[in-house]
Amino acid sequence: MDLQFVVAQSEISAQELRFFETKIRPVLVEHCYGCHSVDADEIGGKLLLDSQAAMMKGGESGPALMPSDPENSLIIQALRYDEGASAMPPDAPLPETVVGDFIRWVSRGAADPRTEATTHPTDDELDRESRWSFQPRRSPSPPQIADDAWALDPLDHFVGGRLESEGLQPTTDAPPETLVRRLYVDLIGLPPTNDQTAAFIADCEHDRSGAIRRLVDRLLASPQFGIRWGRHWLDVARYGESNGNDGLGRNASMPNAWRYRDYVIDAMNRDTPYDRFLTEQIAGDLLPAETADQRNRNLIATGFLAIGSKPAVAMNKNFAMDIVDDQINAVCTATIGLSVACARCHDHKHDPIPTRDYYALAGIFSSTETLYGLAGNEPLTAPPTPLHPLRDRWMTESEDRDARSTSPIFPASYPQAIESLAPLIYSSLESVPEELKPEDVKGFSAENFATLKGSRLVGKLPTPDVSYSIAFWFKNDSPNGSHPITAYLFSRGTLNDKNNPGDHLGIGGTHKKSRMGKLFVFNGNAGKKSVAGSTVIQPQTWNHIAMVRRDAEVQVFLNGRLEIEATMPATFGDSLDFCFAARSEKFAPLNGNMAHLALFSRALSTEEANDLYLAADQPEPPRTLGWAMGVRERKPEKIVDSKVHIDGQTGKYGPQVPRGTLTAYRQFVDADETSVGLSANIASELQIAPEHSGRLELARWLTDPSHPQTARVMVNRIWLHLMGRGIVSTPDDFGVYGGRPSHPELLDHLANRFVDSGWSIKQLIRAIVLSRTYQLDSDCEPSLAAADPENLLYGRHLSRRLDAESIRDSMLLASGELDFAPGEGSAIEETVALINKPAGAAANLHRPSNHRSVYLCMLRHAPPAELSAFDLPDGIEVMGQRNVTTLPTQSLFFMNSPLVVAQSERLAERLMASGGDDDSKIRLLFQTTLQRPPSPLELKQAVALVLQTETSFPSEIDLPQRQQKAWASLCQALFTSNEFRYVD
Repeated sequence: MDLQFVVAQSEISAQELRFFETKIRPVLVEHCYGCHSVDADEIGGKLLLDSQAAMMKGGESGPALMPSDPENSLIIQALRYDEGASAMPPDAPLPETVVGDFIRWVSRGAADPRTEATTHPTDDELDRESRWSFQPRRSPSPPQIADDAWALDPLDHFVGGRLESEGLQPTTDAPPETLVRRLYVDLIGLPPTNDQTAAFIADCEHDRSGAIRRLVDRLLASPQFGIRWGRHWLDVARYGESNGNDGLGRNASMPNAWRYRDYVIDAMNRDTPYDRFLTEQIAGDLLPAETADQRNRNLIATGFLAIGSKPAVAMNKNFAMDIVDDQINAVCTATIGLSVACARCHDHKHDPIPTRDYYALAGIFSSTETLYGLAGNEPLTAPPTPLHPLRDRWMTESEDRDARSTSPIFPASYPQAIESLAPLIYSSLESVPEELKPEDVKGFSAENFATLKGSRLVGKLPTPDVSYSIAFWFKNDSPNGSHPITAYLFSRGTLNDKNNPGDHLGIGGTHKKSRMGKLFVFNGNAGKKSVAGSTVIQPQTWNHIAMVRRDAEVQVFLNGRLEIEATMPATFGDSLDFCFAARSEKFAPLNGNMAHLALFSRALSTEEANDLYLAADQPEPPRTLGWAMGVRERKPEKIVDSKVHIDGQTGKYGPQVPRGTLTAYRQFVDADETSVGLSANIASELQIAPEHSGRLELARWLTDPSHPQTARVMVNRIWLHLMGRGIVSTPDDFGVYGGRPSHPELLDHLANRFVDSGWSIKQLIRAIVLSRTYQLDSDCEPSLAAADPENLLYGRHLSRRLDAESIRDSMLLASGELDFAPGEGSAIEETVALINKPAGAAANLHRPSNHRSVYLCMLRHAPPAELSAFDLPDGIEVMGQRNVTTLPTQSLFFMNSPLVVAQSERLAERLMASGGDDDSKIRLLFQTTLQRPPSPLELKQAVALVLQTETSFPSEIDLPQRQQKAWASLCQALFTSNEFRYVD
């Protein structure tokens, strides 16, 4: 059986090809071809540099190129002006950053598409089959299969039919314990907790299909979904928070790139239609907005065009065009899977993209200003160009702060709204509450409610239920930096206990400056778990709090929005005591007011917590003006068409090209009855008004429902992230030399469904994960593995390694240290440019965080140490599919990383605190890390390992410490296991 037709026709990846075409070829053309090409009047040193074969053959001095060996490549020695080498170019050395590009190119194998026959293929040579992605989508009907009951979704017919045609049978369904881990990791990037695993398995015993649907819907609605799928798009968007090291120690930070990150996460959670999502990122500043919030979102979305890497090269005359080139490539590769960068210097060598098309797009982005989101004229990452105007301010709604600082007027229906949720205790606090004991409260009134200063409201619960909720309005009058803890708002647990066990909700102060003015939850000195929010609460403003405990899970909602989400074991035991406005012994009391206080004997839902806020009908809280990266239209007189740059160089110009898009689609206008015909918008010349850049017109062209590639590319990316392999194996290259689809009818079927659903990403994900194809086991019969070793036919599920973020987040989850709350802002401590700083200074900007990994600082060329070992993208190129390498440094990471060691110790503390014998601790450990119980042999070996490790420590170390270290070693061993790092 020949399945090789789906493999890319070239061994050069799209990423390597782009690097050569943008970083290497232009330099060779400008500085080398004059003396070292077949067109040169006299070939210097008998050395040709216009093909890879010629470079490896060399000239009078020997081979100029030795792939993967830059130190012994003569071209590198010449460019570096090494002693004894023939210095090239002879007049002056090239910038260090350019030399660095050549070193990087050679180190990575010197990928080079040039052959000695470098003529562009003719149209006859490029047949319609090789240009499949340019052709209209078809509307195939799902094929019939022998076992119709096997299919759970129409897509299963395409997979099952293909398997049958090859004489193969798919494997069996994955067991519930495998499927639950797969769904959690694929949809939210985290494994399930012990309780979540047990609940799903129990649900499957009664109704497997219903249990799967219910779980999928919960995960799609989780705020963690946007974190997982937002990170996928950030890979595509080449997200980074610095311009990238230029070889001269310059790696300037971009302190406001994080707003674009948060926009993407929010868009995924909102399920923003994909066509709207793309339009906002390309032309959000040109879209109408009904509110300032919407206007802000639209502006921040255009950060997609501004966040690309921008190496600082002194006197780089091509810098402005390099920015345009980055924007063209990012838009085209991200949306339609085509890199058009090659056409900057010459007609594309493979795809039907002439140089004129490139400069038609260049005119659009040259007529656009790129704004980097800083106030004033800070040190820039390149010499002054028209792309560096005074920064634009991030707009926010003009809100009346006074409306939040005066006492609120609640609607008459508000008490009824609270009572409808059946609170155990409720008081408006307009008068002395019957169920609570006021201690030193200054007064109660209909105007100011409870006035508190050194006061608290004490009560007792009737039963010691673990799950409960509280809700109240409050105003804090103390400055956020006036005390170590600005104020405690609520405590549940034994009062006046010096160890302070229990749940404690407060506002941070000077004790931890990073938490100043932010909400935090603390489970007492005995529990030692503290998690903070990200929003600074302005003093003297009224705000609403809802805190929800559901067993070990805690959520805090601020003004209706989720602020804190954490796994935090309850430490209050059987205590019935609680108090508002202070902690034990009136420590850090609230100086301010409280109103409409309610306590519930159950966990409120997210909707109920939000309803308690909305029913009060209060003005939005004030916000601070900020800055964002983005773009805007140039002034009308500066909107111009671009001239062709001969060989891609500024200063050497050809004819002017009208602003527009790619023209290759026009030859495929005619569609038969089985195709989605191309609209006139796709097949004709783009109509752009003289005063418009053309970005909005370009966005509408890309998101036209009939565009052949846009829906196919995104569907393929989604399929890749769920199935481990794309229907097209090259997600960033849908061109002639990219992969062919293994299931072309399935690709078009899903693309049509995607468009017909309103471009809903969540609906497409839901359809795929509810299919039989997705739910298959990763184990299979040897005959199936032998017939289809790469799983091109999807007869089983691929076992995949967790990505860098999921590895880190899974360890934090297992140890109980993961902070689920969104991390607001950037983790950069220092936000000024790093120009002229010591080498490695960028790495010092990272700060500790227990938030999800997406919120860590993503400095280009200085990534977080806890992520860099596992193929984290560099943020320089569009990355639709991450590399998966196996390197010795990965084993060393699990042996020596401070992160792994610390989380192993925290997990060991959880095991020691759980009580029970060694067997029960080991069962808990396996369930927590691997989502399954240990086998009898594993249990026996683990017990022996703990005892052996415990006795290996010196006797002068006390027994509890030796035991702690022994359990930490076992935890670290399980973190290191393949089973922890892979999902089946």
